[in-house]
Amino acid sequence: MRYVSLGTYSIRRPVQGGQLRVNAIHKVLRDSGWETRHVVVTPHRGARREMEIGDLFIEMPRSFRKKMARRKWRSDVATAEFMARSKFHRRAIAKFLDDFRPDVIALEQCWLWPALREYVETCSPEARFSIVYSSHNVEQQLLAQEAAIAGAGTDFWSVQRAADIESDLAAKADLVVTVSEQDAAFFRKLNPSVVVAANGIWPREIPAGFDHWALRFAGLRTALFVGSGHPPNVRGFLQMAGPDLGFLSASERIVVVGGVADQIRNDPAFRRYHGADNARIELLGVQDGATLSALIELADAVMLPIVEGGGTNIKTAEALYSRKPVVATSFAFRGYEQFKHWENVWLADRPEDFRDLLVRALRSEPKALTPADIAKLDTLRWTATLQKLPAQFAALPRRQRQAAAVDGSGGFLPGLLRRMGLWRKS
Repeated sequence: MRYVSLGTYSIRRPVQGGQLRVNAIHKVLRDSGWETRHVVVTPHRGARREMEIGDLFIEMPRSFRKKMARRKWRSDVATAEFMARSKFHRRAIAKFLDDFRPDVIALEQCWLWPALREYVETCSPEARFSIVYSSHNVEQQLLAQEAAIAGAGTDFWSVQRAADIESDLAAKADLVVTVSEQDAAFFRKLNPSVVVAANGIWPREIPAGFDHWALRFAGLRTALFVGSGHPPNVRGFLQMAGPDLGFLSASERIVVVGGVADQIRNDPAFRRYHGADNARIELLGVQDGATLSALIELADAVMLPIVEGGGTNIKTAEALYSRKPVVATSFAFRGYEQFKHWENVWLADRPEDFRDLLVRALRSEPKALTPADIAKLDTLRWTATLQKLPAQFAALPRRQRQAAAVDGSGGFLPGLLRRMGLWRKS
């Protein structure tokens, strides 16, 4: 069987959560005998290097990228805008789908639905396929949260665009795949065909450079914080653990890995405590998987200062699978509630309590996991969390071309363009 996903980022070498999830779905399907492809629409030219042979890459042109920057559009919302304006690129996607003849077309997040819905209404009568909304979170809720945060860069216009596109897609999909029961409850109000396939992890790479890092952190107790440069990661860290790290002793360190390290380094609030904090934090930045494995092995605890966001956090699964003590907010355990009461999981939602627990974790020895605990950790692997998807996808009904919906505004795409103030009758 054939499967194609449509998204806004490449997945060949996944780094952030969305990429990791889409990559894992493709791998699990391929291991079940499926042939898969991926379509990317992005403003980032460098993503072309991360495409598999046979995939489709569409780069937003420079003129549109300038407009996107001028209007301060989010790149994901801008993707929907770009596809709504570009008949040429909608035709490119349609030709790709016609040539590949997929059994299942999945939207990874909702942003390319306007282009796909047009294809559903105009494709060849011989085409037979199912539509899946592979939801990483409730986009309209996530954007609404961000719009309420000063300086987050999300406006209520973007929230409305997300609500228009996502609600229509969720209602019309043959299946909605979510990451948590909380998200599933939202989408079941729009569509009864909803399943949960939780986020997971792959086993860690073999550690590299272990002796180097062991020497560097000799005599120190370390708490590991891993995160991308996504602004909520910075806000969560500064709210729950910083910006003043004076609560740590001279022999304790927070080790920060990933793009979040540069964001923390350049944050004005953190820089006010620059002198004192330098002795208590190691901002290592982006590291490869083998180095991260070594840092996990050396860590005495893993931090999850997550206070906002949508869906669930792959970092929570990674922290649990590390078998290290985990100091986290209860928010970080959305979708992993079955692990909240483990002895090595310490939860706090007030900054002062979070810091106290972090100190306690660094100054005590973890309890050994039982064989039953270790077996339960195996349920966090992608092969377990996604194991039902191949059969669920194969059982979906295959739809034929649908007549364009007439809603008084000439159909979905014209109607969407009118609401954006972009429609011009040709």
